[in-house]
Amino acid sequence: MAIVRIGERGEEREGDVVDSLLTCHRRIRSFLELAARVGRGGDPAEQVAEACGQIGRYFRDAMPLHVADEEQSILPRLRGRDPAVDQALAAMHEQHSAHEAQLAELLSAVAEPASRARIAAAAAALAEALAPHLELEEAVLFPAIRRLDERELAAIAAEVRARRRQGSW
Repeated sequence: MAIVRIGERGEEREGDVVDSLLTCHRRIRSFLELAARVGRGGDPAEQVAEACGQIGRYFRDAMPLHVADEEQSILPRLRGRDPAVDQALAAMHEQHSAHEAQLAELLSAVAEPASRARIAAAAAALAEALAPHLELEEAVLFPAIRRLDERELAAIAAEVRARRRQGSW
């Protein structure tokens, strides 16, 4: 099993907010794919345990930081600029709350690596819920972020870095 190494940031450029957000989205998708693979079975128990630990760590520690970036740094700066963006922001906010139960189920499932069917079901449910959410952000919100001025982008980047310094990410 190719274990994903979390915390590697080589592919994102320092200070590019949208590239950093896209990197987070790639990680979300990658960890969901890893969870689906674990759920299918066939890998050695020690690799499954390691993968479940990484999946748990990502969704327990990193995902809340990503949500905070969007809710605390991006939403306030984009709100009120464009009706289509406002509609996407409202949907994003509602979806963040709606995903909490599915995230909790995946975290609970990977805490018991022997329960492969539960992991597979939790990963599939979360992936299905997150797909339109990630696509909405990428299609509507990320282009709107790119239209912000350099001062606003620098402030967002500084806030994101500060959140990561406070945690393990």
